[in-house]
Amino acid sequence: MRADRAFALVVAIALLSSAILGALLAAIVPHAAHVLSVGPDDPADAVTLLVLTLATCGIALGLGSLFRQLFLTLALIRSLVAGRVATPPDVAVVAAELGIAERIDVVADRHPFSFCYWFRRPRICVSTALVERLSTEELRAVLIHERYHLRQRDPLRVVIARYFAAGLYVVPAVDELASFYTLQKEIAADDEAVRVLGVAPLARALYALLPDAGDRDFGLLMPVTALSVTEARIDRLVAGVEAPLRLSAGAIVLSLGALVGAAVLVAIRAGTSVAFEALPPLLAVPGLLIGPASLLFAAAVNGGAHQVRLVAGLVARN
Repeated sequence: MRADRAFALVVAIALLSSAILGALLAAIVPHAAHVLSVGPDDPADAVTLLVLTLATCGIALGLGSLFRQLFLTLALIRSLVAGRVATPPDVAVVAAELGIAERIDVVADRHPFSFCYWFRRPRICVSTALVERLSTEELRAVLIHERYHLRQRDPLRVVIARYFAAGLYVVPAVDELASFYTLQKEIAADDEAVRVLGVAPLARALYALLPDAGDRDFGLLMPVTALSVTEARIDRLVAGVEAPLRLSAGAIVLSLGALVGAAVLVAIRAGTSVAFEALPPLLAVPGLLIGPASLLFAAAVNGGAHQVRLVAGLVARN
C-alpha cells in the first residue's frame, strides 16, 4: 500500500469514527445535563452518565497525551539544535547539489542520526557522528531520503495521523494505521533515494547505523521523521518486498465493538428514545448495560491504558 493511500485510510477511518462518536455525544449531552441536575431515574440514566464520563475522560486523556508527547519531543529537538555547528564542507557540497543547503542543520552529537522536523517550513538535522561515519555517497543517499520528507511536509502529516490516534483512543485500529502510515513514509523516502542513486548507498548507510540502532530515542517522533533501521525497510531494499497492512485482531475487535456500541447508543439515544423505553425492562436495561456500553467501556480501558503507557515511557526516556 502506498503512503498516500495509507494516509487517506487513516483520515477516512478517523473521520468516520469521529462522526459516530460525535453523534453519540450530541445525543447524550442534553439528557446528561438533565440527569446531572435532577439525578438518575433509572439504569439507563446511569449508562448515559457512564458514557459521558468515558467521553470526557477520553478527550482529556487523548489530548493530554498528544500535547505531552509533542512538548517532550519538541524540547528534545530544541536541545539538539542548540548544539548546531558549522556545516562541514562535504555536507555543504552535497546539500548544495540537492538544493537543501539553506535548510540543513548539523549538530554535535555522539549518536549517528538524521531527521526532518518542523511543520510550515521543515528542516533537516544530521549529527556530526552520522557525517563522520558515512561516506559521501552514503551521506547523499541519507540526505535524499530526508529531502523527500522535507518536500512532502511529512512532519505535519505525521502529527495529523498521531493526533487522530491519540484523540480516537477508543478505536485502536487508528493508532495501528497511523504507525503503518509512518512506516510507509519511510519506505517511500527510501524508494526516492534508490531511484536516484540505486540500492547500494542507502543499504550501506543503514548497515552502518545498525550498531547504534535505538541508541538515540526521539520519543514518538511527533514533529519529526527520523532515519531508522527496521526489518520492513531492509526487506524492501534487499528483496523489494512490500510491507503489508496488518491490523491486530484485538485492535479490529475493540474498534468494531466501540463503533458498533456507539452507533447503537446513538440509535436509541443512550436509552432515552421512545422505541427503547417501550421495551420491557428485563430486555432493555441488561441489553443496554451489557451490550453497547460494555463494548465502549472495554475499548476505552484498553485505549486509555495504551496512552498512559506511551506517555510514561516517553517521560522515562527523557
